[in-house]
Amino acid sequence: MREASEIPDTEAPSFSTEIEIDGLCFRVHLGGPTGPLELETTAGEHFRLRPWGFDAHLRALDQHTRVDAAGRTFDSEGFARDVLRDSGVPESKFDELAPLALWWASGGARSGPVPARLRPWTYSERSRALEESVVSRPDGTRELSLDRYLRAMLQASVVTLEPPGATLSALDGPSTAALLEEVVALNQGGERVEDQTVKSAGREARALAQITLRLCKALGWTPSQVWATPAAEVDRLLALLQLTEPPTPAPAPAPVSRRPRLSDFPDAVVIQVEDR
Repeated sequence: MREASEIPDTEAPSFSTEIEIDGLCFRVHLGGPTGPLELETTAGEHFRLRPWGFDAHLRALDQHTRVDAAGRTFDSEGFARDVLRDSGVPESKFDELAPLALWWASGGARSGPVPARLRPWTYSERSRALEESVVSRPDGTRELSLDRYLRAMLQASVVTLEPPGATLSALDGPSTAALLEEVVALNQGGERVEDQTVKSAGREARALAQITLRLCKALGWTPSQVWATPAAEVDRLLALLQLTEPPTPAPAPAPVSRRPRLSDFPDAVVIQVEDR
C-alpha cells in the first residue's frame, strides 16, 4: 500500500486539502465519503475522479494481477491508469496522477474496516470457486479469473453487511479494497510454525503429521486445534490413546525362500524317459 499523509475525517460533507503520496504533493477536494475526488495538477488543471465501484475494482484487479507458479505480480501502474481512464482523464496526465489514482481507488480516503459479519469459507467452497474460476484462453491455455474467484470468496465469507440491506455490488472501490483485505486475511488463517514444519517434508514433519492426524482422528479436531493445545495435554491424550487403541497388528512373516517342488504344480505333465 502506498503511504500518504493523514487527511481529515472524510465523513465531513466536503473539504479541500493537500496530501502527500510517495513524496509527491497533490491538492484535492474530497466530496464526502461517497462523492467524487476533485484534484488539481501542477499546471493548475482541474479533474474529477468518479467514485470507483465494486465491479470496476474487481475487473481491474483481474486485468492487472498475474498468478502463476512463481507467485503473484500486480501491475499498479496499469491499475491506476484504468482508474484515470474511467474518469476521462487525458492520457497525458496519467504519469503525474497515477499515484493519486491508486491511492483513491485502494481506500486512501477511507479509514476503518467495513462493518460486516464474516466467516471463513469452507474447503468445498474454495474448491468450487477454483473450479469455476479457471477459464480457457483463445490459445488453448487455462488461467485463473481473479474477478470470479474473489467474487466467490466474498459471497461465501460475507454473512451480512451494514447497514441492513447493503449489498456487495453497491460498495465503492475503497470499501471493496478494505473488505477484500479483511476477507483474504481471514481465509488465509495465518501460517503457523507447524505449517512450515510440515512443508519441510523431513523426519520431524512426518512425526508431527502422524501425531496430528492421530489426535484429529480420535477427537474430531482440526490440526489447528491440536497445535494450539498445551503440550502437557497432548502428552496426556497420547498416553490415553496408547492405553485404549487396539495394538497395531504385527506384520505377517515373510515367506521362507525354498526351491520349487513338483507338488507346487498340480497340473504339470510328467514325461518319463527310460533307456532300453
